[in-house]
This record gives sequence, C-alpha cells and structure tokens, in this order.
Amino acid sequence: MTERQKDFSGVGRPHTAEVFRRPYPPMALRIPVSAYRLRGCQYCPLALMRQWVVRPIRPPPAPNRGDGPVETGSLWLGRAAVSCAAVKKPTVEERRAEILETTCEVVIERGFAGTRINDVAKKLAISSSLIHYHFDSKEQLLAEAFAHYARKDLAELDTEIESAPTALAQLDRAIQNYVPEGSDDVEWMLWIDGWGEALRNPMMKKISQELDEQSVSQLQRVLSHGVETGEFVCPDPHASAIRLTALVDGLAVQFAAHEGMVDRNELIGHVRSLAAYEAGLARGALDDLTSAVPTPARAPSPATDAALRQLITRYCDGVIRNDAATWIGTWAPDATWQLGKEPVVGRDAIGATWQAAMQGFEWVVHTAPVMVFEVDEVAGTGVGRVTVNERFKRSTGKTGSLLATYHDRYTRVGGAWLFAERRLQVIEAG
Repeated sequence: MTERQKDFSGVGRPHTAEVFRRPYPPMALRIPVSAYRLRGCQYCPLALMRQWVVRPIRPPPAPNRGDGPVETGSLWLGRAAVSCAAVKKPTVEERRAEILETTCEVVIERGFAGTRINDVAKKLAISSSLIHYHFDSKEQLLAEAFAHYARKDLAELDTEIESAPTALAQLDRAIQNYVPEGSDDVEWMLWIDGWGEALRNPMMKKISQELDEQSVSQLQRVLSHGVETGEFVCPDPHASAIRLTALVDGLAVQFAAHEGMVDRNELIGHVRSLAAYEAGLARGALDDLTSAVPTPARAPSPATDAALRQLITRYCDGVIRNDAATWIGTWAPDATWQLGKEPVVGRDAIGATWQAAMQGFEWVVHTAPVMVFEVDEVAGTGVGRVTVNERFKRSTGKTGSLLATYHDRYTRVGGAWLFAERRLQVIEAG
C-alpha cells in the first residue's frame, strides 16, 4: 500500500470525511465514517447523491463547552458553521397554487400558445418534473391556471358589485368592471386568449364555458335584485344577462384587437343603452347615475399587481442604466416628486431635475425589495409604499448608500399605470 493510500484509507484509526457540494461552501458538514468506506475514490454512503463528493480530513477534536464541535452520534457540526433548522415543505395544495399563480404570470407575458412548462419551472426555480407530478399535461396546467385566475377575478368583481348601495349602482359598477380599460388590458387579453385556446384545448373549452356562465349569472343576479326592489322591469333576467355579456364580449374583442374602431367611452355608452333597455329604464338612466359610492381601495388584481411591479422595475432600471427616457416615461404628465420640502411638479420638470442630479454620480444602483399596493380598479387610482435601497458612487469617487420608503400614488392613463406622486421618506443615509 502506498503512503497516499495509507493516508487516504486511514487504516487502523477512526477517520472522518468532509462532504462538500459544488461549489464548496465556506464551512463543511463533517461525518465520521469507517476506513472501509473510503477506499480508493468511493463515495461515502451518506453522500451517494449527485454533486456530492467526500474528502478525508483529520478527526475532530474532543467536544468542549466552548464554541468547538459538538458530537451528535455519528454527526458533528461546528456550532458557528452549520445550522440544521427544520424546513417546512409546502403542502400539495400550496405547491399547486404556487404553480398556478406563476403560470398565470407567464401566460400574461407570453400568451397561452407561447407558454411552456419549462418557462414556468424556470420562473419558480424548480424542475419541470415537479410540475408534471401535479399536472398531467401542459393542456391541463393552462386550463387550471386560467380557471384559477378567472375565478379570483370574478370573486373580486362579486364583492365590488355587492358593495354598491342600489341595484342601479350595482348594474353600472358591473358595466364599468366588465369593459376593458384599454387595448392593453392584460386581464381582457387573458380572457380573449383563453377563448382562442378553448378551440384547441378540450379542458380549456369546458372551463371557459363554466366561467362565461358565471359571468352571465353575475349580471342575472343584479337584474333579479333590481326586479325584487322595484328598480327594474325585466321579464327574463337570464336572457337579458346573456344579451348584455354577448355585447360586452363582442365589443371588447374589437376594442382590444383593433385600433380606432371604438373607444372605451363609446363602448360603455353602447352597453349602458342596452342595459337600460333590458332593465326597463330610460335610456340615459345609467348616464345620469351619480349616487354610486366610490369603490373602496383594496389589494390589486393579479394583472394590476404585475403592472405596478413592472412600473417600479422600469423606474429602477432607468436609474441603474441612467436612461432618462425610461425613467421619465414612468411619470404621469402632471405628477409630483418630493425628495425634500419643496415638491417638483410636472413630468418635464421632474425629468430635468433628475437628469441634473444624475450628473453628480458615476453610477447608482436602485432596487425596491418590498412593495405594497391598494387600488381602486374602477377609478384607475392607487396608493403604495415601496422600500428602496440605493448604492451609489459620486463623481468625486465617494461611495454611499440610502435606505428609504417611497409613498406613492398611481394613476391609470390609457390603460397604463404611471406615478402620480412619489414622496421620499429617508430611513438611513450613509
């Protein structure tokens, strides 16, 4: 036996092995094993997993009462090196919900036809086989993701409609929520794309029909409520609801797919005219409605949440790349930006102030790790709190950092969310 083999095998004395995972961590998990399991280049039985290798090390010193290693049967750990905390694995229901939420995000970005299981797995940082464990096929995954998203959307709309004080206000609120916000309304893009996918995917076809029937039922309940309270005269609420949803769906496709055929105000006008007729009201009854209670702010829909996060991401990216066009494009024309006592008003003035300030820096890295939103979807307004971290290097060579919170107001302009106001509250500057 060569000296190298003797040294490696550790014949005649206890031996330990150091288990590393590539890339090697700074501290290692150390597991005593017998010499017989370390002959040649064999793997330790406790490390027979891919990417794990065993390296022999000296035996650990005797345990003590200080910060040294602690013997735990066949396993010892340096106290300051490794913490073996129990990690709670997500339940099957939690994992499925996580996959469905992420699939919705990918579909909004790529469409149903362009979405692959690998795209979802990559976004979740899991293997595609785990998705196949929960869903038999891509068709099932897309169908259930569409159902998950749409049912949540319909449930939120139910809550919003029921909060209106009268049947007339409920009908107007339903119309305002059904009609797309703009040609780039991602929620409506998902619905329209879902109808197209239903032509090729039997699972999607079944779910799409169920969801359309739920939409009809929502309007039917509003019309029936109006009949019960004496506000409406509607002989057949179910048939009226079908006609109304058919009109909204048809005009929504034209509005979303084609430029200039109809704008949102015209679309709402057409739907209100038919709704007034179906409810036995004067033609302008809904146009003159002024008694509706303002919609309470609440957590945004998944599409609005994604749009607001994208707005903040574009803002950060504009700062990092020192791209004035990208950064200025996140502001509404009449926006307000307040860093100190005096606010800067108007997008042009805000842009000029920012460009002048950026000339004093070699680079700035601006990130937003935490953000919370409350949105009035009907009014197209919202508020938010965004925690920001900033690292920078001035033109003088001095580096520094900033930890702060932005108190935001958002507004929807032409279907796109923009900053209406940003007020900075500094937590720490260094």
